[in-house]
Order: sequence, then C-alpha cells, then structure tokens
Amino acid sequence: AVAIALAAYLLTRDDDASTTSATPVTLVGDSLNVGIEPYLGDALDGRTADPHDLVGRATAEGVDVLARLGPRLAPVVVVSLGTNDADGTEQEFRALVDRAVDLVGADRCLVWATIVRHGSPRASFNEILAETASAHRNVRLVDWVSIVAEDPELLASDAVHGTPEGYRRRAEATARA
Repeated sequence: AVAIALAAYLLTRDDDASTTSATPVTLVGDSLNVGIEPYLGDALDGRTADPHDLVGRATAEGVDVLARLGPRLAPVVVVSLGTNDADGTEQEFRALVDRAVDLVGADRCLVWATIVRHGSPRASFNEILAETASAHRNVRLVDWVSIVAEDPELLASDAVHGTPEGYRRRAEATARA
C-alpha cells in the first residue's frame, strides 16, 4: 500500500508544487517508531523516511507534531502512539486519533500500529484504532498485536519494545501497510 501510495503521488504531483514533502514517508511516534527506523529503509526498498520520533512520547505530543508539520507531511504518515498514554485515557485517545486523521487529511495514507504494553494488547486503545480504520479508507493498521501474539520472542524483556528481529518484522509490516 505504501508503494502504491508513493507511485500515485509521483505520477500525479506537480514538480513545481511545494505543498507536499518530497519524502514518501513521515514518521511520528514514540520509541517503537525509533526502533523501526534502521529497518524501514530496506523494507521500503531504499525509499527515505522523515522521522519525527521521540522516546517516551505520548499521543498528545505526537498529534502536536503532526499539526506543526502540516503541509510538510509526506503522502504516507506512519504513527506509533498510545503506548505511553495513561490507563483510563481512552476518551482522550479517541479524540486525539480523530484529530490525527483530520490533520493527515483524506489525500494521505495514515498508517498506525496497534499497541502492546506489558506484553498484552491495549484492547480499548486498539478498538479505537480499528474503528477509525473502518471509518476512513486512508487509515491502515499495522497489526503489531498479531505479530507479537504469533511470536512473543519478538518482544524485548520489558514486554513493550521489540527485539532487533521484532523491529525488523514491524518495519516490514509497516511497509506492507
């Protein structure tokens, strides 16, 4: 899907237009996005990414980054947020996901990874992401929950972050999404 979005962008863009980044993928996320950065270029066949990731970032901070980037967002925006949000903040998370969808806009693809924390899926957060993906055809999910369920060894000992192999697999799934 990323490759298709990139091809469509390259075929339809006006070479003199400066409203969209020349980089095909913008990353906005937390340490889990930081972890995929070394592997994503290979997964995207060498295409470049513009990372705006920060260890420990909560969803509100990440959505603020999306707002600041605005028209400089690439045709594909990869988000990894929600892991660092407090328990009981589902309503705030829903509002922030809706704001992220609005900021990315209907002409870009928003790729968001499902959330595993302490070795378990964050079910209520992931339900919000699934509902959002169902409601917006330009939103794609990276099913990190299923990847980890199939092979728990892909999680590091903290049961949050990936192992190097886990990050490589997550990057590959991100590229496919």
